[in-house]
Amino acid sequence: MSDAEVITLSVMQEGRSNGSELSFHRMVEKDYQHLFPDLISRSRYHRRRKDLMGIQREILRLLMDRLRTEAAWLIVDSAPITIAESPRWKSARMSMWAAEAGYSPSNRQFFLGFRLHALVSNQGAICDFVLSPANVGERRVAEHLLAVEAGREKLRPVLADNGYCGDCLANLFGRKGGQLWYALRRSQPPDSEEEIALRAWHRGKRARIESVFGSLSDQFQMEETRARSVWGAMTRVVAKLLAYMVGYRINQALGRRQTALKSLYR
Repeated sequence: MSDAEVITLSVMQEGRSNGSELSFHRMVEKDYQHLFPDLISRSRYHRRRKDLMGIQREILRLLMDRLRTEAAWLIVDSAPITIAESPRWKSARMSMWAAEAGYSPSNRQFFLGFRLHALVSNQGAICDFVLSPANVGERRVAEHLLAVEAGREKLRPVLADNGYCGDCLANLFGRKGGQLWYALRRSQPPDSEEEIALRAWHRGKRARIESVFGSLSDQFQMEETRARSVWGAMTRVVAKLLAYMVGYRINQALGRRQTALKSLYR
């Protein structure tokens, strides 16, 4: 079985929201044997898939760099990736040595796992990402993402929520020619009607990354990778992001709405 076939199955697995590798392999064996006549065993597919994680990451990088050129602006934010909840932390840490405890404001609970930090274009394409332990702060990772962004030829404005507010991060990006537009905290009342309208405009534009994270969570089950090792978690995250971007690019080529991915992977 060729590497291209293994990567194709990896993308197909994540796009069809099939978290169980065993059930997915059985489905391919039953319904798609004519497309994959040299289908290998489930255990060999699992090992080959992890071995090809670097290739999948490079394909993802090429897609991100190509679609980034179409962006008018970028949005930065993070989302939790849960490895285990409270009662299973101790046993999960034995295999997930890199996982750390963090807090998810959206779910209002602590979790053990990682955090996906992403730059998303105004059209919904993922343009860059970092996977960090859950206890690493958003601003610390944003410094890295913005430093990489500042090294590019054409800089786009970056929108952020109030978790990234403060002049330090904005000035760091601004010294290299970039613009970071962050939301003010709700405790800071607006000074004028113009500022109220500006905050509403900012919320509307920044909502794009929330819809992308919602798609990654609902369809691609990003928040629960079901992996049992750090390398397995990295493989699943890269495969899910690649499946999202492949679907995005196919929709774009077909003239469909780029983020309409559920009907594409049926």
